[in-house]
Amino acid sequence: MGKPIWAGFLSAIVLAFICAGLYAFIERADVAKATLSDVSIIVGVDANPFNGGGNGTSVPRGAPETGANCLNSTDDDADTVVNDGCGLGTIDRCVSVNPNSTFYIDLFVKDVADLNKWDGALRFDGKYSGFIVQVTSVDVQYFLAAASGSSVSPLTDSMPNNTGSWGVGAVDYGRKPESGSGVLARVGLQALNAGTSRLYFTWASMTSGVTLQDENDAYIGDLPADTDRYFDGLVFNAIVVVGGPCPTDADNDGFTNVEESVDGSDLLNALSTPEMCDGEDNDKDGLVDEWYDRAPASVPPDPPIPDCVDPDSDSDGDTIHNTTETDDDNDGWVDTGPPVGGKASEDYLATDSLADCAVNEYHSAWPLDINNDRYVTFSDVFNFAGLINSGYGDGKFRKRLDFNADGYITFGDVFQFAGRINQSCS
Repeated sequence: MGKPIWAGFLSAIVLAFICAGLYAFIERADVAKATLSDVSIIVGVDANPFNGGGNGTSVPRGAPETGANCLNSTDDDADTVVNDGCGLGTIDRCVSVNPNSTFYIDLFVKDVADLNKWDGALRFDGKYSGFIVQVTSVDVQYFLAAASGSSVSPLTDSMPNNTGSWGVGAVDYGRKPESGSGVLARVGLQALNAGTSRLYFTWASMTSGVTLQDENDAYIGDLPADTDRYFDGLVFNAIVVVGGPCPTDADNDGFTNVEESVDGSDLLNALSTPEMCDGEDNDKDGLVDEWYDRAPASVPPDPPIPDCVDPDSDSDGDTIHNTTETDDDNDGWVDTGPPVGGKASEDYLATDSLADCAVNEYHSAWPLDINNDRYVTFSDVFNFAGLINSGYGDGKFRKRLDFNADGYITFGDVFQFAGRINQSCS
């Protein structure tokens, strides 16, 4: 019996693009918290706000461009960056700089409404963990200062700061709240010694620690389930490599920097991986199966119960409760355990075992939908470019693409797409 037509066609595509070594896969953030559609706001760190301008170590400092200056395409402040502070471009999760250099990162917010005050902390590797970087300056006259009549003041710890945790925030005393996306603060840092440092907009526990408030001091993005005032949406973290190039997977745990950059797992700790609904603290933040309680408790005021172990939850609506079936979202991939039918479990791949379809571009749900657009296309296949024959621990291996869970990325994984191209989960 000859090979089916699809095999030859798919092989041709794979050989043309993958074996050519085109290392152009699409990176997406990947944690369970991304399913929280109740909070659409994102905050985080852009490790290289001067995209395309080298490593950001020698860019002249100009006043931020705001207001009418954002409506043109001119470098009004003559700092070599057009419309800096006017919005967000590409968000980089890593920047490479030279020792003894000064570089800048941005703390940003995306899709917020009526922001008047924010507060948080920047975590980095200072004098207690390698003395790699220290904070030297901050400028908060960006997003909050855009409206006429704004009077923005920084709320920060002293500088220079090498302690590893630096408090930072700002308030607009003019009470001219801003809506949209932009730079909360541009932070200057000095690279001290070779190594890799965290640039985390979080507290030590890896929980958010960020607060956003409107002009009436009401907290923004704090879900009513906890009412702890802290922001409950996505937080993008980053790293800086001093004296070396940026790796794709800084801790060699099989998850890229982008996949770990969202609040939930540590980019520099191989034991900290995206949180799954499996009864374990995967991201090592002290919490187990957080963000997986998506159905109300059976008898309030019972404590929250993750849906994978809630006897009353039926994620796929097939009348079989999650505690009974092995594929809670009915997407053809088992929730946990060893591979079944040559297909890895969602726990291994770090895809959402309670959802068969992505709710946004940061939510990995259907294993074959690598770019989280709710369709399986050749753009998903192209994620394998340059990765064939990579194995766990080699810096290139991605567990997300190891569909048969054998510790290697091979053509056997690619052929999982056979007969699935142009299918949708919607």
